[in-house]
Amino acid sequence: MKIARSFLSSCALLVAFAGLALTAPPAATTSFTGDAYPLDTCAVSGEKLGKDAVTVVLSDMKDKNLNGTQMKFCCEKCVASFKADPSKYMPKVEEQIIKTAGNYPLGTCLVMTDEAVDAGSKTVVFHNRVYKFCCKKCIARFEKDPTKFQTSYEAQVIEKQKPTYKAAKCPVSGEAIKADSADVVIAGRLVRCCCPKCAEKAKADPKGTLANIDAQVAGAGNVEKRAN
Repeated sequence: MKIARSFLSSCALLVAFAGLALTAPPAATTSFTGDAYPLDTCAVSGEKLGKDAVTVVLSDMKDKNLNGTQMKFCCEKCVASFKADPSKYMPKVEEQIIKTAGNYPLGTCLVMTDEAVDAGSKTVVFHNRVYKFCCKKCIARFEKDPTKFQTSYEAQVIEKQKPTYKAAKCPVSGEAIKADSADVVIAGRLVRCCCPKCAEKAKADPKGTLANIDAQVAGAGNVEKRAN
């Protein structure tokens, strides 16, 4: 009888643990699309972000185009405020992203690739990344399928910058770059990594990644000068 009671108790515990596993909320994803949040201020309060900043990758948003966007906030209250009404805060965030963005890496419209774009062209921010278009019709086409054009943008940037890419090592692991290395676009620049895992880490730390690449290129230049 003791053995039977012990067996039944064990079964009950297993069922309880299984129930907890089934009802536990899914873990929040840290993988985002586009660029990492590029601002050093909270998306809601505008306060300077510190070590306690809360990083969130948006999901299950009413505006599905926001899903996959990385955002940063000074506190959990600001996270809740943003999710309750993102349309209240996104225009200002996008305005700041446009102001702080570097040179646009493409010379043509993302949709009509035979039409030139410049500093005065129409601009859209999607997943923390700036895109330029020749007209409102092209923006409308982009908004119908942004993921398609986002992929096209990355392919164009990689194709354009790959022939002149100078960094010889992965900015994360320090391993040598090979022909089959993982290529990503960060802040309008091609970044070549030794593997997909390093590519994700590079995306998560854009400032550190780009600084590493610039240091590699500068170091290589100094070596060439000394050799001459």
